[in-house]
Amino acid sequence: MKIIMDFRKFDGVIGGVERAVLEIARHLATGGHSLVILPKASRAEEVRAELADVPRIEYVPLPVRSHVMSLQNAWLDGTLIQAIAARAAADVIHFPYNWSFPFRKSVPTVLTVHDVIPLTHREAMGWLKNRLVYRPAMRLACRLNDVVATVSHFSADDISRRLGVPRAKIRVIANGIRQPHRPSPDLEAGLVRRFKLERGFVLYVGGIHERKNVPRLIEAFAQHVQASQFAGRLLITGRVAGAPYQERMKEVCDAAVRAVRLEDRVTFTGFISDQELDVLMRRASCLVYPSLYEGFGIPVLEAMRAGTPVVTSATTALPEVAGHAAVLVDPEDVEAIAAGMRCLAGEADLRRDLVRAGKRRAASFTWEKTAAAYLDLYREAVRQRGRQPSQAGRRSEPPGVDPGACRDAGDGARG
Repeated sequence: MKIIMDFRKFDGVIGGVERAVLEIARHLATGGHSLVILPKASRAEEVRAELADVPRIEYVPLPVRSHVMSLQNAWLDGTLIQAIAARAAADVIHFPYNWSFPFRKSVPTVLTVHDVIPLTHREAMGWLKNRLVYRPAMRLACRLNDVVATVSHFSADDISRRLGVPRAKIRVIANGIRQPHRPSPDLEAGLVRRFKLERGFVLYVGGIHERKNVPRLIEAFAQHVQASQFAGRLLITGRVAGAPYQERMKEVCDAAVRAVRLEDRVTFTGFISDQELDVLMRRASCLVYPSLYEGFGIPVLEAMRAGTPVVTSATTALPEVAGHAAVLVDPEDVEAIAAGMRCLAGEADLRRDLVRAGKRRAASFTWEKTAAAYLDLYREAVRQRGRQPSQAGRRSEPPGVDPGACRDAGDGARG
């Protein structure tokens, strides 16, 4: 097949969505299929570098500065991107990030909606924008695309319920998890010194958004320290600044730390690279991930893969991801979160059983499976439109858009 993959989302940082696009593209291309990737013009060379060793990928930079929901991006969805697909003789377009508005289509389209968090936790979006723009726009996006994919059965049900999308239109394709970096004794020693981890630590991964439930985690950690005489630290990774709501949440988290008088035991690391995260995952006494809402929950699987036991929420998609390989707790109950930590600290047999089960669980989530499932979904979308998928490797006219067309696209969107 020949697949157009929208990658306007890439802004130089590889988060969950970016990782999915790169891994799906890598596995499909190495499996003999052809891809045309559409990054922002300003990030095109970085995207090329990420996939430099992968064959059968072409790149067409798009004249846009941001991936956000906007009239300009909606215009590109139904015009320039459709022209690129037609010129490339593509079979399908995949829009992998929550919205797209292909009012006109030259080929079938697949939209991945990872979750509907903005409809449940509006920390970065005002009420009016949410009700008058985001919610109706998401409904429209799901209606305009031929097939909607998401990452968990929980998300599929939530998308259907909140956006009115027929459940039969939604397909569930779980994320994979990346391969870990090789252990580095020097890096590990440096992180131990940097964060004062000699006495051990409980790890949390995922930033400090409101839904991540960090203030309750801090309070639960304090209870764990008092009840179990735990001598180590609580390490909270992820960016804690940049957007106004993050600044507000950092103030709330700082107040929670002061309230339990553990200023010397709770550390906010800021941004942590994947290589550093792998070291911390392997070394942590446990991962505690008491999120109030997740559409998936990759940190849970990354900890399991590293052989670290997990305490996580018994709500939203997290039980679906964790299976029977984690301690599941009520994320709104501080005492329950603390009890989960004490349980892992005091029961060696349970730790051993969960580590073993966790490794088996994590091994079942691979990007190879994810890519194969998307390939099946692309073929389904093509069949629904009454088309025949092309043969892999078929030559077609180059998909590039001439500079004049790009200028027209930008001018039309601005107008």
